[in-house]
Amino acid sequence: MIRDYLCAGTTPRYWRLSALLMLLYLGTIVLALVYGPRFAAPSARVAAAVAPVLPVVGFVVLEFRRIRATDELRQRIELEAATSALAAGVPLLLALGLLDGAGVMPVRMIFASPLLIGVYMLAQLWAHRRYR
Repeated sequence: MIRDYLCAGTTPRYWRLSALLMLLYLGTIVLALVYGPRFAAPSARVAAAVAPVLPVVGFVVLEFRRIRATDELRQRIELEAATSALAAGVPLLLALGLLDGAGVMPVRMIFASPLLIGVYMLAQLWAHRRYR
């Protein structure tokens, strides 16, 4: 049952590209967090810091392609899930940022993407249940 709504439109090629992007993402995160501060040149530190953005953009493109390959109902479910995740995720990230800014609790923004992905997956479950 989970496969029906979390894996709709996936193909073996999708999973291969997803695994490759995940490996690239993990490698660039290590580069950014471990080795990035060690670079002497500021331009090298900037390049290392923003390197994880490229695999994330790859994931976005991969998801758009997956969604476009599905039927209209599935596209509507994905759209509702995305807008619901946006509506829930932005205030959540804003609240965490404000708590961090006020010194109430330290929040590392490196956790923003996994948090938004989790919110999106919950929104997918919610949207899928609406059309059962």
